[in-house]
Amino acid sequence: MVIFIPLGIIASVFQLVILREFSFSIAKNELAFVVSAGFWIVSCSLGSIAKIPKKFRGLPLPLSLSLIFSLSIYLIHLAKSLIGLKYYDTVSLGLVLLLSIILIGPTAFIIGLAFKCFTQEQIKNNPRKNNIYAKFFAFEAIGFFLGGSAFTFYFSNYANPVIFSLLPLILLPIIKNIYKKALFAALIIIITIITTLSFNFTLKKEFNNPDALLNLGSRYGPIIAVRKAGVTTLFSGGSLLATSEDRSANEELIHISLSAADRLIEKNILFIGAAITGQIEEIAKYGLNSLDCLQINPLISKLTQKGLPPGLNNKIHLITDDPRFYLRNTNKKYDAILMNMPAPSNIAVNRYFTEDFFKLIANHLNPKGVFSFTIPSKREILSPQFIRFNSSITNAIEKVFANSLIIPSDSMIIIASAKQKLDDYYLLDNFTKAKPKTVFFTIYHFKDYLTPSMRNYTQNLLDRKIAVNTDLNPSGFLNYLILEQIKSYPHLRINLKKAQSFIKASLFFLGILIIVVSYLSKKTSSLLNIGAIGFTSIGLNSIIFVLFQSYCGALFWKLGLLIALFMAGLSIGTFFTNKIKAYSANALSGLYLFWAILIFILFSNLKTIGGLNYAEFIFYFYFLICGFFTGSSYPLLAENLLKNKFDDKNIATTIYSADLIGAFLGTLACGILLIPFLGIPQSLLTLILLNVIFTLKNLHN
Repeated sequence: MVIFIPLGIIASVFQLVILREFSFSIAKNELAFVVSAGFWIVSCSLGSIAKIPKKFRGLPLPLSLSLIFSLSIYLIHLAKSLIGLKYYDTVSLGLVLLLSIILIGPTAFIIGLAFKCFTQEQIKNNPRKNNIYAKFFAFEAIGFFLGGSAFTFYFSNYANPVIFSLLPLILLPIIKNIYKKALFAALIIIITIITTLSFNFTLKKEFNNPDALLNLGSRYGPIIAVRKAGVTTLFSGGSLLATSEDRSANEELIHISLSAADRLIEKNILFIGAAITGQIEEIAKYGLNSLDCLQINPLISKLTQKGLPPGLNNKIHLITDDPRFYLRNTNKKYDAILMNMPAPSNIAVNRYFTEDFFKLIANHLNPKGVFSFTIPSKREILSPQFIRFNSSITNAIEKVFANSLIIPSDSMIIIASAKQKLDDYYLLDNFTKAKPKTVFFTIYHFKDYLTPSMRNYTQNLLDRKIAVNTDLNPSGFLNYLILEQIKSYPHLRINLKKAQSFIKASLFFLGILIIVVSYLSKKTSSLLNIGAIGFTSIGLNSIIFVLFQSYCGALFWKLGLLIALFMAGLSIGTFFTNKIKAYSANALSGLYLFWAILIFILFSNLKTIGGLNYAEFIFYFYFLICGFFTGSSYPLLAENLLKNKFDDKNIATTIYSADLIGAFLGTLACGILLIPFLGIPQSLLTLILLNVIFTLKNLHN
């Protein structure tokens, strides 16, 4: 039974590493991460029920895991270059789904196969002993907890992912032949050494063979700097942060923004984002009292520290903190807050473009303070997709600030203030009097950007009916995703209101279908019970993943801990239900009722949680209790299958596979339909209604 613990450790770490690498190199956003996690889940399920030909049954699982994991990592980093895409290029949804199957599936399949082999061995030795079926999941969950915890606290800042191919060594005790054991250990070590030493060559291929490459591991994702044709480009967590040739854009953002601030005072300025030397030098050309550079990633702060201009150290303060957490806990007020963030192509970045974040900004501006940032746009012709995206952000700004100024360009500059006058003459007059020394940006460029006809054209196109971008309904993120998908699907047209109506109608008919099918077949009803547990569990987890990223901004750092807590709860729940051995007829009904209540409590407190400094601990609790409910269900489900005359030998794998298939459908539903189109609140309502249906269904069975 103990062998399930090392299997759980390997499954946990391999899952975390592969999904992180896939997200940063290919998928680029959290919803695609949720979907790719679904393919991991379903591949595990397929492995657990697969019938392996006799000639492959002697295949050593530890060696197979090490080899396939290494190949998967290499292919993840080579996939884009092999199909002619650049690292920063957007990947179509169809390609994400295909690559998920090819690159994530094999490792997960072997994990599921190992689970099947170990369960069959245990059942053969201990048939129907102390509800042994549920204990398999409990011991694997202990391994998941250990692996996830170790990953979060010790290994999340790795720079070379293939080093983890050593991990299957902990499975070697299952091999009894000492010579085979030594051989497989040597082969695993050799595989790890070769792949680890050659990983940098793979990265160079991924970045189209740059002249120089710097790869640093961080808890928020890889920090990669590449130099090619004299241009240095910096990437963090898969997003483009800055290039050394951005001086023109830097001058535009800094001088347009600070021209809106009061010229006559020594300014206290907050800069949010990856501050590079050029930006700091441009800010320093104005009356500067202090400059706080706020960045969530400590490695990027260190890079900024190395490039600080001489003579400004006493005025510049580097702050490493989550900007939202910092703004909630500081009393400092600023004369200008400038933000330089990548486009909101994922939830991690979108959280800085929401109404919720803008309110935090407004609370830390002096009465005439200004806030400025940029978003992708077009200067002359705005497509319907750009209009929706730009409108979702500008509508959020207008809900918070009384005054706002939109300056159209390929990167639209937005300036906002509560009381400061924002008009063309004021900005131009300030810029003329300040006389900053610039290379690219001049008064003539400034006047061109402020051309009334061009600004009126853009302003009139923006649609006030477009939903405001918020944490709970990330319309900016969704509209940007659609904007990016247009590149792959030029004829894509999505009417959001019709899509929402269609999804709601489909969910209604699906609920009716579940009720009808359940009454037609007891066996089908038993399988639906298992699938519903998996769907609810992963659905709630997926929603909390997004909430955690929106409110806390550290999903890929603390993902291992979240999964570890879920698995700890699962193990406790399984042992608890096994211990009490009281499986009443309505036990499953009661379990679904508890699920509905748990989700309703979260639904009722969504906005409150977002403003709490200890929000992440609430999410930790939810993962723990969610795991507890899931684990508690396994003994009940096993008993239900026995009652409905399922084969004893297949009960464990039936629960495992049906649960994972339900979880797979949950990831697809949440990642592609519920969260992006309905938002967080309505997604939670969907889960509540699902559990109410199964509460009533099991009550009358």
